Order: sequence, then C-alpha cells, then structure tokens
Amino acid sequence: MSKIKPTTVALSSSEDLAEICKHLCQTALKRGASDALNISPADVILDPRVRFKCMIPKCYISGNCAHCPPYGYSIQEVREIVQGFDAGVFFRVKVKNSIIAAKDLHLAFESGVLDKDGNAMNLGAHYVLVSTIVKVLEKRARDSGFMAHGFAAGNCRDPFCLLQPVCQDLMTERGCRNPELSSYSMESCGMDVYRMAARVGWDLYPIGGSCEPDSVPQGSLMGLVLVRRNHS
Repeated sequence: MSKIKPTTVALSSSEDLAEICKHLCQTALKRGASDALNISPADVILDPRVRFKCMIPKCYISGNCAHCPPYGYSIQEVREIVQGFDAGVFFRVKVKNSIIAAKDLHLAFESGVLDKDGNAMNLGAHYVLVSTIVKVLEKRARDSGFMAHGFAAGNCRDPFCLLQPVCQDLMTERGCRNPELSSYSMESCGMDVYRMAARVGWDLYPIGGSCEPDSVPQGSLMGLVLVRRNHS
C-alpha cells in the first residue's frame, strides 16, 4: 500500500499577511468549518465576566482541567497575547440541534457516563474537530514562516481525556497527555464569543443544560487562530 503524501503549502515567509489569512480561511473550510473569516486582533472582545461564568456558579470542569478557570491565562495575559499579533482567523463549526441540545446531554458529560443515543460522543467529535482545525491552521501558518497561536472551544478534558481519572497536566508533573491536540478555549481566556459572533453576522443561540432540540435552530462551536509575521 502506497503512503499518503502530506499536503505541502506553496507559501513563503515573505508572502503578504492577507494572503496567508485567506489561505487559512480556505483551509478551515476544507477541514470542516462551516464559516471562516479574517478579523483584526482589535475585534477580539475580552470580558472578565466570561471567565467568571466558569466559576460562578461553578462549572463541573472548573478546577479539574489545567486549561480551564481558575487555571490558565489571566485577562491581562490574554490581552497582551492578542495585542502581539497582526491578524486572526475566526471560524465556527455548526452542530445540529438534535445533538447539542439533546435531552440530559449535560448529565452525560458531568457523570462521565455516555448516553445510550451517543449524543455525547457525537458532540465530543465536534469539539475534537474544532481543536483539530486550530492545530492545522497553526501548523500551516508556521510552515509558511508566520507565528500563530490558537484557541479552541470548550474544555479539552471531555473530548480527549474523558475516561481518565484526572487531568494529568494539573495533577502530576508529567504534563498534558495530548499537547498536540489540546488548546485553551476562547471562553476560558475571557473572550466574549457571543458578541464576536454577533459582530460578524453569525446567528448564535445560547444553549443550556435544560434546552430541548426544538428550542434552538442549531448550535455553534467557535475557534480562533491569531497570526503575525515572524520577525525573528
């Protein structure tokens, strides 16, 4: 059986920033994103209340994942990171309402016991897709001579370490089990994803644990990859 050759990108480090961002948007769409567009770092909206929502009332994953509040970047650190980049690629993955708003779905994640209809596994696959797109875009940018830093959606423990007893990065000195896949989420870093989506014209519907599929047309998971010229 012949080996599949990796895709190469015919871009150079001297290429215009707009071209690499256009290429990354196209790559996101090819990899499974429903929408993707370029935004300015100034369009990244930060609000401390977003991080507080993870802790007050306390989310079941808060304190149990190294990439989620109260751990991770502070708002000031995120602000400094964002200001250090020249452009961003903002994308979303749409999720059917029958999956993301399935009955008692939140209980499956909180208990670690998958539901019999497989909705938790299916939704988890969408989170994996967002994380994968983030990592692909980061690699494409870096291979083309640019610096990149990405943010995914939700926590990384559920999709990558659901069956593990603890977050290894948080509870041991061995570090993250999946550093090549896991990322901080936009929300955990205090990014107001709802307002950012509204500003670019995307329809967005808040979904809580008590939602029913008929109450929301669809769900959305979003990711962001920041890019800048490599000045080194």
